[in-house]
Parts: sequence; structure tokens; C-alpha cells
Amino acid sequence: MWRRRKLLLWTLGVLVLLGGALAWRIHTWGRPLASVYVEVSPGTYARVHSPERYVAADTNGDGTIDEVSIQGANARRFSTPHAEDPEARWLIVCLDGVPYEEFKALWDEGHFREFHRPVPVIAPFPSASGVALSALFHASPVAGYEDGYFDRARNELSGGALKTSTLADMPYVQLLDYDMPGWARGLAYVMPVKTFHADLGRFRTRFRQSQAKVYLAHLASTDSIYHVVPRGQARELLLEVEAVLRELYFDSGGKLRITLFSDHGNSLVQNRPVPLDAHLAARGWRRTKKLGGPSDVVVPAYGLMGFFAAYCPPDQRAALAHDLALLEGADFVVYAEGDSVVVENAQGRARVEWKADGSAFRYLPEGADPLRLGEVVARLREEKKLDAEGWASDADWLAATAGHEHPDALHRLRGWATNHVRNRADLVVNLKPGFHQGSATFDRVVTMLSTHGSFDASQSLGFATSTDGPLPGPLRAEEVLPRKAKTERGTGDS
Repeated sequence: MWRRRKLLLWTLGVLVLLGGALAWRIHTWGRPLASVYVEVSPGTYARVHSPERYVAADTNGDGTIDEVSIQGANARRFSTPHAEDPEARWLIVCLDGVPYEEFKALWDEGHFREFHRPVPVIAPFPSASGVALSALFHASPVAGYEDGYFDRARNELSGGALKTSTLADMPYVQLLDYDMPGWARGLAYVMPVKTFHADLGRFRTRFRQSQAKVYLAHLASTDSIYHVVPRGQARELLLEVEAVLRELYFDSGGKLRITLFSDHGNSLVQNRPVPLDAHLAARGWRRTKKLGGPSDVVVPAYGLMGFFAAYCPPDQRAALAHDLALLEGADFVVYAEGDSVVVENAQGRARVEWKADGSAFRYLPEGADPLRLGEVVARLREEKKLDAEGWASDADWLAATAGHEHPDALHRLRGWATNHVRNRADLVVNLKPGFHQGSATFDRVVTMLSTHGSFDASQSLGFATSTDGPLPGPLRAEEVLPRKAKTERGTGDS
């Protein structure tokens, strides 16, 4: 009897100790990283536990730090390395989901001045991470627009949480030296700040341990920060990224180049779900998990995004698009028709056509202007950049629409129709800011303060900047990095 009681007490004691250790681990996990360099006066930094002072200077007046003087017993200085410096490492970092306007505002306030002025990066459509990261890193297309997707060949919904947690079948991940582990991605919405700190700390450690000449990193946690953390707090967390990058840059002694960018933006407005199921049912459609009858519609529901993909029998695309254009929260619907894309909203439709090589486009309203490009077309015509049949060059369309609410609209719609994912949707519904579609369960757990995926500028524009020099802008996602970045790592073709 005593032995049994003693064993029970020992067991309880071990469980209490293990529970306490787990609680302590959860408490201490994801703590903020201590800054190694502390600003003691404008442009002057003290290194922790060192009498040295690092004085950052902009010697040519372009707004960017190009020289660092180290004051102390071993006084020295270094300059920003040139891209051709054979001894310099190249750190390439993607901050997932950081909007261009947010990063630009920080730069204008004097932050991230080791880098040149940021330029906009136009994400593909939809402005979803898998699609954009594939373009940015010149990787093979992902299976679907999200990790949960519809497999056309198998006629079934596929992927999901297991795909996210294992990072399986994501070709761009294979090119990265660092990415947040899959098991942490769900935690990013439950404990976003802790997950962010752990992600940033893990990245810093892995980079310091690596000897790779070119190091590619993706900080996925910055996206979830913008989804569920108040905007002001998200900006403060970005300054912790600044502190870590400054630490790596200063510690390199002039032997580290850094390219920093994001894959897309964020709406920066709280959003609510569209009434999709009720809308479909009211118009005679049946939402299913596989396609069978003529009224069947499959809509994958995974994240809470500013767009959604729909799959239907091919001969029903036009009818379904017409009905979905009337959905509350829908901005417009797109679907491919031959070598063109039809864009439809509640007022009517238009058509986007392109030359076979993508060198020229035209926009043909058919009773409506769903992309709201009327003024752009008029300006191109006035500038004699539009020919008699309505064609203008790709470069002219980009220049004319870079600052539009739908940046680079025609090129991005061609990209959607011809590339991006292995299971392209029959149609995509672009939602207005303030609306999302996705998992009902996720929607009950999370309050979305911001989202992305939509065609509008806030969700479509990421940023790019570099220590090497000013970047031309705006840039399309595929233009941010040269393909040779993979060759230098020995992992791909030039």
C-alpha cells in the first residue's frame, strides 16, 4: 500500500515538474530580442558590453548610410560593399505581407537607412503569398492559390493544414535557406507576437551559423502580424527587424549586402465575410467538394482572403460569373475566354486582350468599365500611345497604371490566365476592401484587422530596397531578384 502511494506521489511530482517546465518554456518562448546596437544619439550606436561607438554617416547626401566609423581603442571604418565585391555575402530577406506604404513611411521617418529609398513591388494576381513568392524566387508554380486548394485532376479538395505544417509541395520553399517551420504557422494567429519574435530570433541564429555566400530568407510571421495585430504595434515590431538587420550589417564590417522586400501588401482595414453560401443557393448553385452536375461550384476555404477562387463546369463560367458579380462585397469577377480575360461587375463587363508574346494589351469595355481604366485609356489615346485598334505597349500600360487603384492591371490578368498555379480557377472573385472569404472556423477564432489577395493597390503593393543602390521602380515581382541568385547558390538555372 505504501509503495503504491509512494509511486503515485512520485508520478504526481514528475507531472507537476513537467507541467511547470512546459509552462516556463511557453512563458519564455518568443521573448523580444535584445538589441545589440543601441542608438545613443542620432546616427551613433553603442554596442552592448563594448566601449566602441558606431557612427553611421550619409557621406553623399542621398539619404542612405554609406559609411560606418567605429570609435574606440581599435578605430576603423567601413563602407557599403559593392555588388561586385567577391568577399561580401548577400542576404536576401522577404518580409511577408508588409505594405509598401507602411515601409515607405518608416523610411521617410528615418528608419532602415542602411537601405536606399524603397520602391513598390507589384504582386501577381491574386496577391497571395504562394503565388507571389513563386514569382519572386523564380520557382515552379504552386498547386493552388492557398495551401488548401481544389485538385482538378482528382476532382477533390486537397492540401490544408497538413500541407502548411509540412511545407510540402511548395517549390519556392526548396530554394530558401530559412523559412518559418510549418508547425509555427498556426501559432502565428494565436500568439502572433511571440511567434514573430521566435521567427526573427531563429532567422538571426540560422544566418549566423550559415556560411552560404547568398542566403535567402522568408519571415512569414510579418504577414500574420498585419492580419491580427493593431497597425501601430505591427510598425513597432518592424523596428525590431531593423535592429536585427543593422546588427548583421554592422557586424559584417562592410562585407554584407542586403536586399529586402515583401511579396504583397495588406488592406489595413478590418474585414468581414461575404455571404457566399446564401448567395449561391439563392441563385440555384450548389456548393460542393467535387464537381458533378451543371450547378456544382467548388470554392476552397482556407485562409481569410480578399479574393476567392471558384471551380465549375467550363460551360457554366459565364453564368456563374454573372451571378457572383452581384455578390455583396464583390468588386469584379474574372474568367478566361480563349486568349482573353473577361472582367465583370454588377454594371457590366469588359475584355482584356494581349499579343501572344505579352508585348501589347488592349482593354475593351462592353457596356461597363469594371477595372475603372477609362481615364487611363483616354490619357494613353491623348498621348498617342494607343493605336487605332486600342493597343498600347506593355511598358506604356505599366507606366500609365502603376499609380492606379488596380496597378499593372492588364499584365497581371494575363499572368493569372496563363501561369501562377497548377490548378487555375475557372474564375476568381476580387473582393472590395473590408471583405474576405475563407474558412468559417478560422473566421470564428480570428478577428482579421487586415487581409490581402485582392487586386487593389493596398493589397497588391509590396516594397523592395537594397544596400547596393537605388532600385528602379515600380518592379513586378519577377523583376526583384535576378535568376542568377539561384545559380550563385548552385540550386537552379540562370
